[in-house]
Amino acid sequence: MSNGKTICTVCNYIYDEAKGKSDTKQMLKFEDLSDEWKCPECGSTKDMFQPCSCVSFPSHGQNCAVETEKKNVIDGSMTVEQIVAEHPSVACLLEQYGIDYCCGGKGKLDEACRKKGVKVEYLLEKFRAVIAKEGQSHEPDWTQSSLNKLIEHIVESYHEPLRQELVRVTELADKVARVHGENHPEMIKVKEVLSDFRTQLELHMQKEEMILFPAIVRIEAGGDLQFVGCGGGIEQPIDVMTQEHEVAGDALGTMRQLTHEYTPPSDACNTFKVLLHSLAKFEAQMHEHVHKENNILFPRALLLRGINKTQATATKP
Repeated sequence: MSNGKTICTVCNYIYDEAKGKSDTKQMLKFEDLSDEWKCPECGSTKDMFQPCSCVSFPSHGQNCAVETEKKNVIDGSMTVEQIVAEHPSVACLLEQYGIDYCCGGKGKLDEACRKKGVKVEYLLEKFRAVIAKEGQSHEPDWTQSSLNKLIEHIVESYHEPLRQELVRVTELADKVARVHGENHPEMIKVKEVLSDFRTQLELHMQKEEMILFPAIVRIEAGGDLQFVGCGGGIEQPIDVMTQEHEVAGDALGTMRQLTHEYTPPSDACNTFKVLLHSLAKFEAQMHEHVHKENNILFPRALLLRGINKTQATATKP
């Protein structure tokens, strides 16, 4: 500890003896801290710390810059949408525990865990294991990429496959309702909900691609919105798209409920099982899709206009 710095091996928080305890600002050696002292970032005990030589972090100029690399530190006080925006790889874990990170991601993680009966520290531990492997991911950091690139990604990775998948899944739902509807009337309802969902979603994607997305690209390029049909600004189109996302989320929730969490009944044929599997996968992809629009694309586009998302909502007529 010749440099007076000790690092938490769980979250990379660095205790700097020159700065001392955060609550008292008193200079205090690490070994002189009480045995009850815990990491202020993740709550780890003293035995999880080790001397920090800084040579382990060449990408940060060997100067302990990890201390300010806040994106690598997460805790239960962060909102769910913020965590996924910074670490998309944890979305799969949230899906496993039924925690919404798109339309319902505005609440704090610890509150979301409480509602689902999940221990927040248990989930954070899993998050950190996933985040430690994020460097192996080939997906760009969409919070830093150009909005044009993000829009291209959304259209190519979600809109285009979604249009094809809607056709396939609708056909499966029609067949299952026809064959199994008598014994499983809930599948007739699933067919009806899915049909309405498809109609609305196809129109929704068309409006985004023809009006909102070109407007955002033009703003980023410094152009005039008059030529893309958003002369009054993008706040209203974004608000409409966000509301439609919530309607889509409600429809997905209804289908999940009707199918008892996509669980096939004992008499389900292969088509029945494939439909339920497809709906579950479809919902997960929709969550990723909506998250990237609601929590990354739209807020960043509004910031280009000098407006944050809260202001846009507050000034709605």
